[in-house]
Amino acid sequence: MKRFRCLILVAFAAFVSTPLVAYTQTQSTTTVVAGDARFQFLTPSLVRMEYAPRGAFVDAPSAVVLKRHWPAVMIQSSQENGWLVLRTQRMTLRYRLNSGPFTADNVQVIWTRPGEAPHTWHPGQIDTQNLGGLTYSLDHVSDANLPKGEHDLESPVKDIIPGIDIPLEPAKPGLLSRSGYAFIDDSQTPLWDEKTHWITPRAKPYGQDWYLFTYHHDYRQVLQAYAQLCGGIPMIPRYVLGNWITDFNFEYFPDTADAHTAAFQRYNQQYLENELSRLRDHHIPFDTLVLDFAWHNYGWQGGYDWSPLIPHPAQFLTWLHDRGIKLSLNDHPGYAGTEESILSFSDSRAPEVLKDLGRTLPPAATFDMDMSGQWRFAPDPHDQGMSGRWFAGDYDDHAWKPIRTDQSWEKQGFPHYQGVGWYRTSVDLPATLPDAMYLYLGEVGQSYRIFVNGKEAEHTHVQWPRRLTYTDIRPYVHGGQPNDIALRVVSGEQGGGIFRGPVAIRNVPPPNRIAFDLSDQQQADVFMRDLHAPLMQSGVAAWWVDGGGGAANMPGLNPQLWTNKVFYDFTQQLTGQRAFILGRYGDWGSERYPGFFTGDTYSQWPVLAYEVAFTARGGNVLVPYISHDIGGFHGAKIDFDLYARWIEFGAFSPILRMHSAHANPQEGNVRMPWVYGDKGIALMRKYFTLRTQLIPYIYTYTWLAHTQSMPLLRPLYLQYPDLEEAYRHSHEYFFGDEMLVAPVLSADDRRTVYLPPGSWVDFFTGKHYQGARSFTAHYDVDATPVFVREGSIIPEQRRSDYSDAKPLDALILNVYGAGQGHFDLYEDDGLSLDYVQGSYAMTSMRYASRSDGAHTLTIAAAKGTYKGQPSSRSYVVIIHGLSEPHSVSAHGKPVAQWRWNERDGTTTVTLPSQGIRDGVQLTWR
Repeated sequence: MKRFRCLILVAFAAFVSTPLVAYTQTQSTTTVVAGDARFQFLTPSLVRMEYAPRGAFVDAPSAVVLKRHWPAVMIQSSQENGWLVLRTQRMTLRYRLNSGPFTADNVQVIWTRPGEAPHTWHPGQIDTQNLGGLTYSLDHVSDANLPKGEHDLESPVKDIIPGIDIPLEPAKPGLLSRSGYAFIDDSQTPLWDEKTHWITPRAKPYGQDWYLFTYHHDYRQVLQAYAQLCGGIPMIPRYVLGNWITDFNFEYFPDTADAHTAAFQRYNQQYLENELSRLRDHHIPFDTLVLDFAWHNYGWQGGYDWSPLIPHPAQFLTWLHDRGIKLSLNDHPGYAGTEESILSFSDSRAPEVLKDLGRTLPPAATFDMDMSGQWRFAPDPHDQGMSGRWFAGDYDDHAWKPIRTDQSWEKQGFPHYQGVGWYRTSVDLPATLPDAMYLYLGEVGQSYRIFVNGKEAEHTHVQWPRRLTYTDIRPYVHGGQPNDIALRVVSGEQGGGIFRGPVAIRNVPPPNRIAFDLSDQQQADVFMRDLHAPLMQSGVAAWWVDGGGGAANMPGLNPQLWTNKVFYDFTQQLTGQRAFILGRYGDWGSERYPGFFTGDTYSQWPVLAYEVAFTARGGNVLVPYISHDIGGFHGAKIDFDLYARWIEFGAFSPILRMHSAHANPQEGNVRMPWVYGDKGIALMRKYFTLRTQLIPYIYTYTWLAHTQSMPLLRPLYLQYPDLEEAYRHSHEYFFGDEMLVAPVLSADDRRTVYLPPGSWVDFFTGKHYQGARSFTAHYDVDATPVFVREGSIIPEQRRSDYSDAKPLDALILNVYGAGQGHFDLYEDDGLSLDYVQGSYAMTSMRYASRSDGAHTLTIAAAKGTYKGQPSSRSYVVIIHGLSEPHSVSAHGKPVAQWRWNERDGTTTVTLPSQGIRDGVQLTWR
């Protein structure tokens, strides 16, 4: 070690006399500067490579990279034939001096492991062995655009996200690769300004700011190094691990025909309360209700006022709170590729928001003529209206049928017609006309052309979801006489015709939309404090940050990442408690703002299979809390087999959240279990109950995700990096260290399972399996393949209606087979930030089997304290996969309360309550 340090000093002394290279330690970080190039060794296997024109290096954190101060790393430095050569214990970096920006010709990194050929990296290198990253969503994914064959680590292909017509970009490579390296380019990411406490764009011209991780199969070390660099995974609220139910997936526009139908009026607050009560009555536990679009007014126009469907929101929130139900609301801060309105001018908060944004209220129209009535309609199936001049002022339309402008023509006598249709009306205008006249059309089918007094006029065009268009008709109309207006309309996905207001002539154009750029500090503050804080203060627990792509506009910034940050940070600051959001993936740094929902997939078997592999590899970019629409989004009532398998996968997922594009209020929530009768209710009860009971186990792994940067779901290769077989089973995963899950992914109910080396016990049946082999078995529709390492301890809580309905003064400990195992149970108050200050408890549990046939479970005294911690606890120990014991004792004394269940081969031992600071030792033979 002393010789190595001497070499460093010698190299440093040689560089003192040369201006090309300087060796320094900035805040202990080992740094070598060579002209406009700077190399910082953050660890012996992680290097930052920075090329900055004119030597303007960056020491401020970026929107992605947070940590700048690292412990010193010992290096050897030398010059060899015009090359700067820097060596650590793990890597060698070579850079050709005075050669400019980094290229494949002037930079090379080499690292080796004992007994292996050297690994080499150069700029621009394609990693063909990367184990996969994440796309920002799985919107619109179906069998048609999934990679075929054994390629489920690849991204969906030719997936055009509907409405915004933006292709789903392929995933960037993840952190884990069999090539032994990971690369992050942070060259253009905005920097943190300590004075403003906000980000600012990097100066142009951009330089190069790169990070290279090198490794062998030490995948865990890579995840931990990345967490140090870009920020780790925070603790999430404990209730998040409970079950989620989504509803209100439709739009509500006041004063529309739909809003006045019986279906809309019955699908309301009382309906929701009845549905949730029905789940409780069936003893189906759940924690969170998520309300989609119809919770607020004005649909895609944006709103933060409750819709009339929730006439008494304060009462509703109290009703939920009294039943232990958290509320999450859907919000659309912006949709990529569109000019989506974030806030309707009709919303009650619009005046305050405009004032705080420095905008004035739009001028009121002094001429406002309602045009919603007296239209006539004719279908044009052969598209002959243009040649027949159906738009002409003197065209005879007396045979056309009257039609309203608040519903599609499908709902007005033409239920199966798609194609071209024509609307006509005649309007008498006053003799004296205003200087400007704009015809407003709130929403028209896919496209339209407008004719005024026989002449075609130009109208505005907007990208979905913003729908209001307008036409300046002043040059074409005449005062004091009738004026003919004709529309040629092409039907679209939402239907045909004019089916939403306003339909009017006004003397002012529609005002510019209210939208927000969340990269602007003032706008972000107005957005959250004016619109979101009141709802959170009334009891809203979490936000579903829907839309696509985020709502931040700064060069080099991932808008989704920053949108997630704004929501997450504000929630935590306002409440003083842990935050949780459901946002889309925003690339590097996303792990700091859990969780991530994947969007609108199709309800198909191949999609379910793809989601399994996708979720397992989420940990490859340190994103552990992935939430799918369980049951798929696009698809009404699906086959029961598919419904069941999706729920089973959901029970062993990071987040279990039921959601779909059910066309309620017409058909109701098709993911509710009673849609499938008694079997649906029984299946959901089984897996929702199991999920809730497993929370002590799962919650411990949220702590390990926070402290060790290890995800809950783990690909087999994360546990067995040197095992070739571990790379061949992407549809299996570890659920923590102890459990292996292999969801059934086909309608034939058969599953081929590979079990890694060791001894395994079926989680449900107690059947023993020897590992390092595959087998194929049939699983009934309500059964799923889950296996536990022999010797494992799986803690559970008692059955309850929701995650924290009962205190943890009783714990169920499941012990599997014979062997050696341990589990360190983590507990805290589940909601506060006190864990940061050490307010939590750990209870160590050890299990050991001896050669003489004795088995011992030792529960140590709890260490640590937290708010609400029980002072005493009873235990129920369930022993799986062993024969009936001859005797059971605690602390050497016989235990009377134990029973053997021959049907399922389990022994249940009940231990009386005792202080948590007292240990327990249970022995059976």
